[in-house]
Amino acid sequence: MLQLHVWGPAFGLPSLDPQCLAAIAYLTQAIPHAEWELIASSNPALSPTRELPALRHGSMWIGGLQNILHHLHHTSGGQWDLDRDCHRADIAAYTSFLQSNGQPLLDLSLYVSSENYHASTRPAYSHILQWPDTWLLPPKRRAAAKARTAYLNFSALDLDGSGEHDTMKSQFAAGTEIPRIITSTQQSVSSLLKLPQHATRFRLDTLAESFFGPLSQLQQGKKYLTSEGRMTSLDCLALGYLSLALLPEVPQPWLSQSMKSRYPSLCHYVEDLAEKCFGSRRSQKAGRGLGENSIPRLPWRDSSAETMSMMIRIRSSLESLPYVGALYQPTPIQESTAKTHEELSRVPVVPTAFVGFAASVTALVSFYLFTGEIPSAFGVLPWLFNTHRRSHRLLSDMGDAGVMLGAVNFRRSSS
Repeated sequence: MLQLHVWGPAFGLPSLDPQCLAAIAYLTQAIPHAEWELIASSNPALSPTRELPALRHGSMWIGGLQNILHHLHHTSGGQWDLDRDCHRADIAAYTSFLQSNGQPLLDLSLYVSSENYHASTRPAYSHILQWPDTWLLPPKRRAAAKARTAYLNFSALDLDGSGEHDTMKSQFAAGTEIPRIITSTQQSVSSLLKLPQHATRFRLDTLAESFFGPLSQLQQGKKYLTSEGRMTSLDCLALGYLSLALLPEVPQPWLSQSMKSRYPSLCHYVEDLAEKCFGSRRSQKAGRGLGENSIPRLPWRDSSAETMSMMIRIRSSLESLPYVGALYQPTPIQESTAKTHEELSRVPVVPTAFVGFAASVTALVSFYLFTGEIPSAFGVLPWLFNTHRRSHRLLSDMGDAGVMLGAVNFRRSSS
């Protein structure tokens, strides 16, 4: 039995991650439902690459979408390969295009945009994560999205006017004058973004058009991107990215508006594939399967039934912490120490809250003892710590003048 672990459902879709959606779509078309299970674990620590989706095949774990597809091809002798009759060079080229151009758009829409993140994306994570991951993983994934889109110079503009003026000023450093349209006190950046004539909106629309345009030309009214006969891995990946661009209801829907206004045929393509692979959106329920009228019914398995050992829980919490998670070196495939669910269920289990708290405290104390500092991710603690240190500063900390004053005081005290 194959087990596919993904980020949990959101926005009326079975996952909030495009790669997970692509993996779900692929398995629905390639493998009979009786031979695999879908688990919304939302726990990247289960994956050897520390990313979801992750596939468990017996005692083996495979992390990452492309690694999963490669494993299914070789395991089944080509029977589970949707690309067996296609030109693989074309599939690889368009796959690279989808990932390199689609991911920045989703990053800007769902993570960099402060209003969309706080109103839609952040609450979606709260429904699928447990403490302390609810506080650790969403900011970490948002920071990664900002880093991926930094070259586009949109993150520094603060699309929704959230007040991050320091990052906005840094973009126009080195003697460049800040445009008056940005520094105006009468209108916020959020209100200006809603105006179609605003330069930022033009840039966003141009970026979206450079992604939707080639896909629309490739599709050209066909049922699938590269053929009329059946879906390929390219269609699955396109469904993952395009569905998250079109379907989420967010306060600033510039991405879906661009798609609906200019590429209606591409919208129909996404809606048809979503119905084919995921079923009706109205029947989606958090953490559960699809409704009775959905076609097909996804083989959901309750994520709470996936018992996790104490070491897995501790590792998950530690790898979500700043600095600590960077020490882990991911690998595409690894063997599981517990080969069956029954063996795994016999491993002692500690409540998530207790293990997460203990792991967080242990990591914080260890980091402090090793570096003498407290990570900035813990908010007010570094400020209190530094305040305490400033109250006990020595004269020698004040440079040459402090050294001179210290020497004078010493002579006086010695006389």
